[in-house]
Amino acid sequence: MEYRSLGRTGLKVSRLSFGASSLSGVFRAVDESEAIRAVHVALDCGINYFDVAPAYGGTVSETVLGKALARIPRERYYLSTKVGKYTNPAKYGDDTLDYSRARIRRYRRRCSVRPAQTP
Repeated sequence: MEYRSLGRTGLKVSRLSFGASSLSGVFRAVDESEAIRAVHVALDCGINYFDVAPAYGGTVSETVLGKALARIPRERYYLSTKVGKYTNPAKYGDDTLDYSRARIRRYRRRCSVRPAQTP
């Protein structure tokens, strides 16, 4: 796997990233164990950069990704996310837009992933 510097952060991220929207079953029904295995295979292949968002299946992708990464040492991966668009898990496309500081803080607490340490 090739790695690239992420701006001036000192972080080295894989040239390929793992887009986690597919973990939520947005495109087709997904078995959770199969989704978790896909994340582990990506890690085994050297992918260390995962992209996720609350709009992906109404937080389902975040939940599944969290389960997949739960026992993985935090220094082995980086996450990127988007905030502001929140999708109703029962009805894809039923979105709430909220870019307020309070909502972003609630989102960060709910994710409960420690921030990556920059060198």
